[in-house]
Amino acid sequence: MVTGAAVVFAQKGDGDRGPGGNGGPGFGRGRHGSFLKGITLTDDQKVKIKAIFEANKDARRADFAAMKVTREKIEAATANGAFDEAAVTAIAKEQADLMVTTIVAREKMRSQIFAILTDEQKAQLEAKKTEFEQRVKDHKGRHFAPQQDTAPVN
Repeated sequence: MVTGAAVVFAQKGDGDRGPGGNGGPGFGRGRHGSFLKGITLTDDQKVKIKAIFEANKDARRADFAAMKVTREKIEAATANGAFDEAAVTAIAKEQADLMVTTIVAREKMRSQIFAILTDEQKAQLEAKKTEFEQRVKDHKGRHFAPQQDTAPVN
């Protein structure tokens, strides 16, 4: 299974950065963001969440490798301006199938993790999600607002 944007966790407070300390598996820093950053997890929750990641680790790696192969196929098929529509379409469909699997697996993992959380933790996550969406909206508004024509009219 593909899990795509895996969730990474950080724990505030005692300086522990997850199992094994200093950003052990499933916790701490990661390139995929911080799904539960700032949410205090119990030791039991940490163990259960780590187990979810471990159970999916090999499938995630295999699917990430498959996605890399499809990207390389696209690059090869279009090198130096070449374009074979049938070949590119076939590769794109292969990649689309992988993306479907990725999204389904990611949401399945997310569901398993949410089942471990308390109602209060879920509410905290929802509030963080709303805040994040507002920040993105504000950011886009500043950087992608239509430019006003300031040229003088004759």
